[in-house]
Amino acid sequence: MISKKIVIMLLTIILLLVFSGCTENVKKENSNDDDWLTDYSPVHSIGKGNDDFWIVYPDNHANSSESVTHLSWVNDSLKEGCVLFVVHKTGCEACQPQADRTIKLADDFNEHVVFYDFDLTLGGSIETNGYDSYLYDPDGPPGYLAFTCILTIINNSGTLEYAWHSWELDVKYSDMEEWLKDGIYYWNQNRGDLR
Repeated sequence: MISKKIVIMLLTIILLLVFSGCTENVKKENSNDDDWLTDYSPVHSIGKGNDDFWIVYPDNHANSSESVTHLSWVNDSLKEGCVLFVVHKTGCEACQPQADRTIKLADDFNEHVVFYDFDLTLGGSIETNGYDSYLYDPDGPPGYLAFTCILTIINNSGTLEYAWHSWELDVKYSDMEEWLKDGIYYWNQNRGDLR
């Protein structure tokens, strides 16, 4: 009788350990968990080079150092979170992999970003907004597909600024993820200053 109770207790303990371990592993694997923001240190800061967030057109742009008049949908969206968008065409073999990577990135961080998938083949306001977004092209015309951009808010010496970084063509997922985490971090640090 005593041995049955011991066996049942041991089995109960083993099952508890197994199930609690599985639950913990699932939580740790979730890259969207907010814990990463607590101790996060951004990699990129404000500047005009290739490794910077820009508040004016970057060095390699024809309008280098000039201010940008941000699009109205960007102004509205930055009140809600860090912005990520991709401009592409469905059926475009060259740009679809970048569009897919960006869509996956947006899905992986969906609680932190306002995402726009500007598939130019859909026409209408999606197409118009897609072409208008080339305002953020890193080197100016001509614009290439796929075009990807991250926008955030940054405190620049006491002044709240909209900042962005963008790419044409292919970008590795890990590179975009690093930039997006920076953008999310900056947005969260400065969102209290939004009016």
